[in-house]
Amino acid sequence: MHTILISNDDGVKGPGLRPLMKELSKIGKIYVIVPKNQMSGTGHSITLAKFKKTEKIEKDFYAIKGGTPADCVKYALYSFLKNKVDLVVSGINTCPNLGQDVIYSGTVGAAREGALKGIPSLAVSAAEMYAQDYEGSSAVVREIAEYILKRKKRFKNVCLNINIPRNYKGIKIVPLGLRSYDENVEAHVDKQGNFTYKLSGRYVSGGKNRGTDIDMVEQGYISVTPLMLDQTDYDLVKKVKILNSNGKQI
Repeated sequence: MHTILISNDDGVKGPGLRPLMKELSKIGKIYVIVPKNQMSGTGHSITLAKFKKTEKIEKDFYAIKGGTPADCVKYALYSFLKNKVDLVVSGINTCPNLGQDVIYSGTVGAAREGALKGIPSLAVSAAEMYAQDYEGSSAVVREIAEYILKRKKRFKNVCLNINIPRNYKGIKIVPLGLRSYDENVEAHVDKQGNFTYKLSGRYVSGGKNRGTDIDMVEQGYISVTPLMLDQTDYDLVKKVKILNSNGKQI
């Protein structure tokens, strides 16, 4: 039987968690290790040199208080389930993770951590803001998971970023697009004269994104994007002249 690790960035009460657990338990033995509370936007951050309290929610289901999504996967792979995981699934997130969202997303960070360990991993998000229905999305994830588990060697070190719209038309394997946000930083001064800041903003548009994950989701398709762990721009490595400490070409 396959062993499947489930994590997320929405915490124990994430609405996409229980439906996902139910579906994936049909194809393997599931273990759940998630942040205790909401940890969206934490990317691939990890906690160093600090102990984190673990709470048992139920059998094979644990929450890490103050732990990031990547922490949860690390704890699972290096301690809880050492050398026993066949697939890591992170989600289902309550809103899309498209384009450069994958850099900031805790959902993607958790899945990428599994891929770094050589385990096929899925980062799954609902392709709408504050989704309510996760049963259909969970069934799709189960089907994709079954496909991956039959081809584990091919998907070693691979993180698939998946966004699932309602009433989807099919699945498209596509590159990331580029999302545009109207971002700003709000400043506030308290009675003691201390400044506090808050980042806020909203999604404006995807710009020129024909054939990307953003485009396909807008057309009603599930987007699946394989994410590389090696972020080296090899074309630029070949083109750029090497400079010495004096700024002269070598």
